[in-house]
Amino acid sequence: MNGDQLIVAGYVLAVPAPRPPGQEYVLPETFLTVSDCLMSDLPRPEFWDWYVDRQEAERARICRAPHAEIVTVAMTLEDALNFMPKQGGAEQPYFDLLSAQSSLPAAASIIGYELVGAEWSLDFHSWHCHGYAAEALDELRVELNEFGLINTYEQATRVLTWMLGQPPENQPAPVEWIVVGLARS
Repeated sequence: MNGDQLIVAGYVLAVPAPRPPGQEYVLPETFLTVSDCLMSDLPRPEFWDWYVDRQEAERARICRAPHAEIVTVAMTLEDALNFMPKQGGAEQPYFDLLSAQSSLPAAASIIGYELVGAEWSLDFHSWHCHGYAAEALDELRVELNEFGLINTYEQATRVLTWMLGQPPENQPAPVEWIVVGLARS
């Protein structure tokens, strides 16, 4: 899957997060994530984890986090249409960009895919919060790139299916888990 098959969901401010303990042989020393569980405390909109206005994200970056970069969060249309009803419906203000179904800009470059779990308030957890990468990579032969992200959407969906199929005692937090593409523009 390439960027022209993804739609823009939102924008987050990001800095490379330090690798969590115990994931030394899987993750690079620093990696990118949209999860505020693992990433530095960066500006976010008041009530959810992504900006729906790139200019607002840029103002927050300039004023409060000039060391951060703006990362575009994207989804497939099918994933977005399945996700929105489970998170309050397309009329929620945090879904303005998904509802518009705008493709990624031509200048955007997909840097990889992350598995994220969304709380009802659109607060994101990463699959790295749960330490699944080592086992998933061994079992599924999926590799992470230099950003700690999965290279392809297809591999990411395989890992998501595997992760959600774990026995109850090993399953991730009971939130809505999805694959998101992360892009730079």
